[in-house]
Amino acid sequence: MQHKIIIKRHRPWLKPALVGGVSMAVLLGSWALYSYTRATTVSDFEQAQTEAQKLRAERRQLSRDLRTARAKVDELEDQIAYLKQSNQIDKQACATVQKSLTDLQAEASELREQVAFYRGIAAPDQAKAGVRVQEIRFDPVPKQPGSFRLFLTLIQSVRQDKRVSGHIEMKVVGKQGGAERSLPLDTLSPDAAKNLVFSLKYFEEFSGQFQLPSGFSPERVVITLVPDRSGAPRSEESFDWQRIVDNGAGDEVRE
Repeated sequence: MQHKIIIKRHRPWLKPALVGGVSMAVLLGSWALYSYTRATTVSDFEQAQTEAQKLRAERRQLSRDLRTARAKVDELEDQIAYLKQSNQIDKQACATVQKSLTDLQAEASELREQVAFYRGIAAPDQAKAGVRVQEIRFDPVPKQPGSFRLFLTLIQSVRQDKRVSGHIEMKVVGKQGGAERSLPLDTLSPDAAKNLVFSLKYFEEFSGQFQLPSGFSPERVVITLVPDRSGAPRSEESFDWQRIVDNGAGDEVRE
C-alpha cells in the first residue's frame, strides 16, 4: 500500500479571521436589519398612532354632531307637537267661535223679527188698521205631496186697547183644469178652519194643516177677518202663494 504525502500550508490565523469576519458581517447585517426594522416600525407606529388619533377625533366630532342632531330632532318634535296642539286648539276655538257666531246670528234674526213684530203692533201709522195679518207661512209636509202646515199671526195696534173677537176665513185661489178655482179652508181641512177663531188685544198665533187636491195649482191666498161685533168692518188681505211657501209673508195686495 502506497502512502500519499499531503503538504498543507500552516496558517493558524486564518480560521479566527474567518470566524471574526463572518461574525462581524452577521453583526453588521443584524444591526442594519434592526435599524431598518426600528425605523420602519417607528414610522408605521407613529403613522398608525396619528391615524388613530384622527379617527378618535372624528369619532368625538361625530358623537357631538349626533348629540346635536338628536337635540335638534327632539326640539323639532316638540315644535311639531306644539303646532299640532295649537292647531287643534285653533280648530276648537274656530268651531266655538263659528257656533257662537251662528247662535248670535240666529238670535239677532229672531230679535229683528220680534222688533219688527212689536214695531208693527206699536206703529202709529197702523193705529187705524185694527186687526190685521202680521205673518202667514205654509211649510210643506215631508213625504205628503200637496200637504202643508199653516202658521198665521194676527196683530192689533197698541192704540187699540180693546179686545177684539171674531173668526178667520181663508181660501186658496188657483187653477185646475185650465179654470180658476177658489178652495175655502173649511173644505180643505174642516178641523183647521174651526180653530181659526181669534180673541186678542195685541196679537195671537194660529196653526193647522191642510191638503190641496191633486191637479190644483195654487196662486194666492185670501184671508178675511170677520169680527163678532155687529157693524164692525171686515178686512180682507191677499198674499202671493209662492212667497208664503218660501217662508215669508207675501206682499199684501188689497182687493
